[in-house]
Amino acid sequence: MKNLILTGLTIGLASVMSYAQKYDEMKTTWEIEATHPFTETGLSEEKAIVHGSNEKMFTMVSTVDGKVKWSKKFKEIDEQIGKVDLQIPMYESNAVFLFDKKAGKDQMVVVDMETGVKLWSTNKYQGIDDPDEVIYIAELNAYAIVTKTNLTMVKARTGEELWSTVKFSTPVGKYFYDEQENAIVIISMPRNAWQAMFKGFRNQILKINAKNGDVLWEQTFVGIVERKIVTRESVAKIFLRGDKLFLQLNGLQVYEYKTGSPIWAAAYDVTFARELVRPKVYGQVVRFGVYEAIAQPLYDGEYVYILDVKSRKSQYLKKYEVNSGKLIWTSPEIKDARVIPGLYKIDDKIILQIGGAVEVQAISKQTYGNGYVQWTQYFRTIKYQNVKPYEVQAFSTNDGTKSWDSERFRKGITNIFPSGKNIVVSSGKALYSLDYKTGKEAYEIALGDDDIGLAEKIVNPAELGDNVSKDNVIVLGEKGVSSHNIATGAKVWAVKTKKGEFSGIFGENIFFDTEKGDYFSIDANSGKAKFFDSRKNSKSIVSLDGKSIYVFEGKKILKVSAE
Repeated sequence: MKNLILTGLTIGLASVMSYAQKYDEMKTTWEIEATHPFTETGLSEEKAIVHGSNEKMFTMVSTVDGKVKWSKKFKEIDEQIGKVDLQIPMYESNAVFLFDKKAGKDQMVVVDMETGVKLWSTNKYQGIDDPDEVIYIAELNAYAIVTKTNLTMVKARTGEELWSTVKFSTPVGKYFYDEQENAIVIISMPRNAWQAMFKGFRNQILKINAKNGDVLWEQTFVGIVERKIVTRESVAKIFLRGDKLFLQLNGLQVYEYKTGSPIWAAAYDVTFARELVRPKVYGQVVRFGVYEAIAQPLYDGEYVYILDVKSRKSQYLKKYEVNSGKLIWTSPEIKDARVIPGLYKIDDKIILQIGGAVEVQAISKQTYGNGYVQWTQYFRTIKYQNVKPYEVQAFSTNDGTKSWDSERFRKGITNIFPSGKNIVVSSGKALYSLDYKTGKEAYEIALGDDDIGLAEKIVNPAELGDNVSKDNVIVLGEKGVSSHNIATGAKVWAVKTKKGEFSGIFGENIFFDTEKGDYFSIDANSGKAKFFDSRKNSKSIVSLDGKSIYVFEGKKILKVSAE
């Protein structure tokens, strides 16, 4: 579902380009002025709504024409709430949850998203502090509400309780609904790191009868489920394969679906990844996470390849039978590798990226003041930082023996991806295409003429939108971005930027951000650049199709065209 929920300053999608570079200015599609400033913002492209609120008021606006759908003080919605401490938009269920925290007398009010009219309210559920403690189960049209004592399922539009269980009392890390059995499989997530380490948190995976709440079975798992700091994606995946339940979390854990009995596991601890990097972001770091430091399991028919992380410096590649967990082979030790973020298969070779770009998400803040007044600006950043040592290795799928080892990247590497029978990779200073059988270079293209600084990440066009050319690789540099033909390495275009942080590729546009809150996008096909000069301390959300940016400036909301 195309929904974005961002609080404070969002993943600001902005940049300042070199003023010698020609660019077009983004145009404002519409602009409105509300009766209040905004501390919380959100967007649902599917519902064509954008909204802004603070602790006392909420305004809902149509993305089509900027018309206000409704704007109310919370007191006007329900007299029992005044200052709201927690807001949870639930786009799928067309509702907004409002919580007024009152020291043991918390008031919950559920509001219709389209009209701003109260649906129901209660003070029964106390101590809810996290959006993951209220989960919408679309298949049941009900909410799973988790308190510190139990999990309760309630009807979405009325609040009527369906059932409750004391077997589960932590936030929901991931779930899926089994329509055939009318059952929910749910896994737990700690409320915070303190709980996970010191307060007896249990790693629970439960299968629950969705009709009456009976726990069909309960099991434990290895690892800690978390959501990414900015995007709020769960790092865990759960799915069924025949009569087996698979939990993909720092490796793989397999259970008998009917009984919950463990079948086999190859799981490891990657909490050390946080110690490998320090976020390079604006201001003071509040929270951060390091992700994709170890590649996800690679499935190949009846087999799966898994990186076994014995310790920070002792790692192996292993091949298993998926259903039985039978170990087929173990590779030679991959010595001194701190991270292995890339794992790919081409014919009879498994290609590993050792070191290089890992994903870092962070929330940081900067406090300003003049001696009389102080204010704090928050930044939400997604970027890629490199971890040493660097290398590319290949192993035989038949027996796990090493096929080749490229020393070309000892001094630097970004990330890798397969393209046909070759591997595309950058050393930072050059772009390469490697033969998958031997590791020999099909081409080597220096990036100095691109004038974008050292390359930090390359983007596989196969992972981009349908309207983005699949012939060209995007190269993200310290000071700009460029595009090169995958087959030949020839430069297609290059754009230099200035002090911009890559924020993502949405639709056909590549976005950057700056500390000043300006906006800069580059068309991934043509390299055409566009710029929008926003007011300092503004908040923003970019649409997932990359065509629009919604900017919150003081009491104003603007829709800006990035096309």
